[in-house]
Amino acid sequence: MTGMVQSGSRPPAPRSVLIIKPSALGDVVTALPVLRGIKRSFPGAKVSWLVSTHCAPLIRHDSQLDAVVLFDRKRLGRAWRSPAAAVELARFLLALRRGGYNWVIDLQGLVRSGIFAAATFAGVRAGFADAREAGWLFYNHPARPVEAHTVDRNIALARGLGIDARGEDMALEVSRDGKAFAESFARKAGVARRGFVVCSPATTWPTKLYPVRHWRKVIGELAGLLPVAVMGAPGDRQLCQEITEGLGAGVVDLAGQTSVDEMAGLIAASAGAVCCDSAAKFIAPAVGVGCVVLIGPTRPAHTGPYLRGAAVVADVPCQGCLKKRCRHVTCMQSIEPGDVVLAARAMLSDVEERSASTAP
Repeated sequence: MTGMVQSGSRPPAPRSVLIIKPSALGDVVTALPVLRGIKRSFPGAKVSWLVSTHCAPLIRHDSQLDAVVLFDRKRLGRAWRSPAAAVELARFLLALRRGGYNWVIDLQGLVRSGIFAAATFAGVRAGFADAREAGWLFYNHPARPVEAHTVDRNIALARGLGIDARGEDMALEVSRDGKAFAESFARKAGVARRGFVVCSPATTWPTKLYPVRHWRKVIGELAGLLPVAVMGAPGDRQLCQEITEGLGAGVVDLAGQTSVDEMAGLIAASAGAVCCDSAAKFIAPAVGVGCVVLIGPTRPAHTGPYLRGAAVVADVPCQGCLKKRCRHVTCMQSIEPGDVVLAARAMLSDVEERSASTAP
């Protein structure tokens, strides 16, 4: 990690800190080093986290987190056209004002999160100087990291405030429910811990999707090595069904059958994850397992695997275009299934080596 440019001097030690990082799932994981760093540097400080109701199951049980502030984006987002939602939003902002925070760290970097930071009236309101939608207008401690990767940027912002945040702090605690689900799955499937692979084919950008025909080849070959659990949200059921249909008993389709914390638990118990550019790429290393990430329109240096993991990157001139829509999506189609399987085999070999080195 390199240096950074920080505006202003370091503020006095905090007594109550609010981290603002509502979503998305993977982005919440990238903010964990800030939480860990605060607790290392200021163990007496109370730390709260403003997080969306969808993402809250990832962190609400964390042993270092004192409180969560739930943000219902779907409901409060209707405030501009619903009087009832407008009243609820006003109450939410008032609750932030009464929260007693003297530090707020906005890692979301949008005008909405900037407004939340301002609503606290905290003496220290930190965020990125290049925040989108002019969110930087609400900060009195703007940070200008020179790092490329999103995790390193979060760490650099925290360090500018005197927080000893570290890369290895991106560690996710799995909930009891998550662990119980993983144990139940392994028992029913007749496999041991680290005895199966997780595949997560869904993603929010259409341009990040790997073709179904390619996924079928990858998962079909992996199932010859270890059982494969295919995960997805309820809205991903059709996609996952198309991918898994007819691949045999070694492939289990769990689309729509796992909660957020159960997904994290399943990944933590697996031998590793193979995924598109989605939350699994950060959850896997944060729970201590490897991952293979298929990358087309995004940039590995900015949002690629962190701590551990391999990126299989499309070799096309337009790679990293950051487009959510594309007429041809050549990048994802160009990633050969054989290259993905080869990377997955290397990941599994690493698991075997580590298991052998720790065996009594």
